[in-house]
Amino acid sequence: VIFPLFMARKGAIPCPALCSEAGSNLAKRAMSNSAHKDDNAKGALSKRAKKAAHARKKWLAEVEQNVIYIMYALTRYIDEKSPHDAHARLLVKFVEEDCEKCDRAVELCLKYDEKARIAEYHYFKSDEAEEAEQLGADVDLAALDAKLRNGGDVFHRGCAILSFACAGSTRCHRHVRDQLKLQGSGISVIKAGLAEFSSLLINGSQKDQIENYLSSI
Repeated sequence: VIFPLFMARKGAIPCPALCSEAGSNLAKRAMSNSAHKDDNAKGALSKRAKKAAHARKKWLAEVEQNVIYIMYALTRYIDEKSPHDAHARLLVKFVEEDCEKCDRAVELCLKYDEKARIAEYHYFKSDEAEEAEQLGADVDLAALDAKLRNGGDVFHRGCAILSFACAGSTRCHRHVRDQLKLQGSGISVIKAGLAEFSSLLINGSQKDQIENYLSSI
């Protein structure tokens, strides 16, 4: 179930409860109009329809983020000592189908990196940052908090997922580098994410794993 969700297969994504705003028929119609870029329909949307569409988008975003957290947990706790060849079987998932899951991981990493950077930029430009500076607060720390809450934390775990594949498979590593290059990016973005993630962790097995990824990719 988790891999179709990770790949955002439409049929695998659970539907919100019908009694909720996100699961209402109004939300479905509003999202359908938005997807088809029907400008007339968009303009005619009521406040209630817009609110329902927003709730559905929020639901889908939460599903995506939760799947990333679950995928990270798999790469975090499954190792070569795990029973039933779990490590090899997990790694194969990233290699199969021409490394399509690596492509998806690259897409998600770049998406959440951008979201996090925008959130950090907006914080530095906000009145809140100016007020914090006047009060003697640590503005850089507050900006980091804004960055983590708005995609940075998910980005860190996406980098770890991608690094799991790269560290375990030369083919995945080569493929990921090529895909990042095609997107006008590079492996340095992933390394920067890992380095920041490591700096936020206390000494222990989790931090060791992230630092091993850094040296491997």
